[in-house]
Amino acid sequence: MKTCIYTDDGTISSIMLKNILLVGGTGYLGRHLSVYLEKSGLEIFISGSRKSNQENYFLIDFEDSESYNSLNFSKFDLIVILAAKLNCITSTDLSHPDLTVNTTGYGTFLQYVKSHELTSKIVYISSMTVYAPPEQLPVREFDRIGPVSTYGLSKYIGECLTRFLVSSSDIGSVILRLPGIYGGDKKSGFIYNTVWHMKNRLPLQLSTNALVYWETIHIDDLCEMLTSFIKTYKWKLKYEEFNVCYGMETDFYETFQFIKNETNNQTVDITELKRGYQSFYLSNSKLKETIPVKEDYFGKLKEYIASL
Repeated sequence: MKTCIYTDDGTISSIMLKNILLVGGTGYLGRHLSVYLEKSGLEIFISGSRKSNQENYFLIDFEDSESYNSLNFSKFDLIVILAAKLNCITSTDLSHPDLTVNTTGYGTFLQYVKSHELTSKIVYISSMTVYAPPEQLPVREFDRIGPVSTYGLSKYIGECLTRFLVSSSDIGSVILRLPGIYGGDKKSGFIYNTVWHMKNRLPLQLSTNALVYWETIHIDDLCEMLTSFIKTYKWKLKYEEFNVCYGMETDFYETFQFIKNETNNQTVDITELKRGYQSFYLSNSKLKETIPVKEDYFGKLKEYIASL
């Protein structure tokens, strides 16, 4: 097994990925990503916060640091951090318990990784929710940070903890900021609910009042891009940030109209007089320099509508 060997200029001279630990691999993204990574030839280990007899499984609970001992004597070529509590995604409460779990809990896990030399490479899955309301579009990796939710704040603090680990160890890290996701086995969210109600000719009420984020990438396209990134990223720097996205504006109203047309349901409409959201989408120009990207938002949405 080859590991990262950093040269004097901070670049990595030797890389070979064989085994990967997905922390939070039992969650929505983790369940789908693990399938793609396994198909690409990698040996995948997953973790969850509950006991399981599943093969290649570790119990890792950010609320119980004793659970980290399940990893004793383990070594991984890469650890991907997917685990995070989502209940605070619409909250601005600084006393929300998810904030503690997603930050302090994650910090104790990073310290365990460092102390036990579990890996030399970490990918931290972050979120577009770390960005401030945009001054210009699309939003790039170096644009202003300014979370408007407790969840976004927790992800940004997670980024800071990851960056601090890099500065105080021989571990390299990449931050991947993702938009909202739909598809696969997810049965919630604006896109799923809208398609399901309209295809089944059920009443539907939509409001964009105070809307900030919604799902703008299909799980399959995202997993393909993440797999490509993990397999081909060169680790030339000890720390980098990337947006992983379609790189195109996905307007809420335009998406609703597309679903309406594809389901041939002309009985439902949005009746509000004013849009309650600000345009927001991520740039994928940096990602394009690293891997081929998926950019067919409406093509994939059409497939999803037909399959549901």
